[in-house]
Amino acid sequence: MTTTVRSLNRTSSPHTIEMAEFSVTSVLSVDHITLHDAPERVTVGSCGFYTALALAKLGAQVLYAGAHGSDFGLEQLNPLRDAGAQVEGCLLPGKSARLDLVYGADGNVQYARYDEGEGASFRSRHLPMAFGDAPVLWLGTAPYDFQLEVARQAEAGQQVYLSPQGELVGRSDDLLRLTPHVTTLFVNNGELAGFGFGGERESISALRAANPHLTLVITRSAQGAWLITPEGVYSVPAVPDPLIVNTTGAGDTFNAAYALQTLRGAAPEEALQWATAAAALSMRGYAYYALPTAGEVDTYLDTIRSAIPVSVLPDF
Repeated sequence: MTTTVRSLNRTSSPHTIEMAEFSVTSVLSVDHITLHDAPERVTVGSCGFYTALALAKLGAQVLYAGAHGSDFGLEQLNPLRDAGAQVEGCLLPGKSARLDLVYGADGNVQYARYDEGEGASFRSRHLPMAFGDAPVLWLGTAPYDFQLEVARQAEAGQQVYLSPQGELVGRSDDLLRLTPHVTTLFVNNGELAGFGFGGERESISALRAANPHLTLVITRSAQGAWLITPEGVYSVPAVPDPLIVNTTGAGDTFNAAYALQTLRGAAPEEALQWATAAAALSMRGYAYYALPTAGEVDTYLDTIRSAIPVSVLPDF
């Protein structure tokens, strides 16, 4: 299926793209990453970029629309194009966002600093017209006003996924205004505890009260993940002793793999195990360079399935 795009970025010209299963957006960042005892490396980032790339590598049809400053080289998005994603840049004249990360010997982040740059001015009018055509609209790191605009503009039957990256910590009132317009919220346990409701379980209760139809996907690092749906609560452990070179993007890969399996009709147990295997594989290399294909996930899951049983938990 095809549609004509007339990007609201006035520097773009109309062209034709295929219909996507997932439309993903975020503010692109220039990431300065220092691994333990290694020189600094500079690459493109943002959870939306990683999510879109993970989806594309796994075989999903993806449209990624990322906001960037005038200092951003669009060739940096070639990995997304090479993976088969459709890519639209949303130009915001000025400085691009920047992320500084320092990793320790265990592969986990020891220092992080984020400068939003011109990303603070990102709004729904900057998105290409075709963004709203996908059945799933996925919001990554972006200003709150942008997230709220896009979520409110979703049509009946569309799903809205939200992957915040700390921007809503301590902002419980803002999150409660956004939650009724969100279908699935992807968070890690630290972020969940920090929203301002009092802790993990208090956050879960408040979010479900704000939207009884909400699905929560909660990644918990070495403790695995929780899936909380209106129909049930599930827990999956992490892969025991995975190869860890770098953890960047592991959570985004988990979320992408779970979402793709769910969209294509997998049961919660199968989707969680597949996502767990995909996340473990993503940590075998630096940044997004080791993101797995669907075939790799299938093969790996065959060898570890018994080690990651899914449990059905009592409701929270």
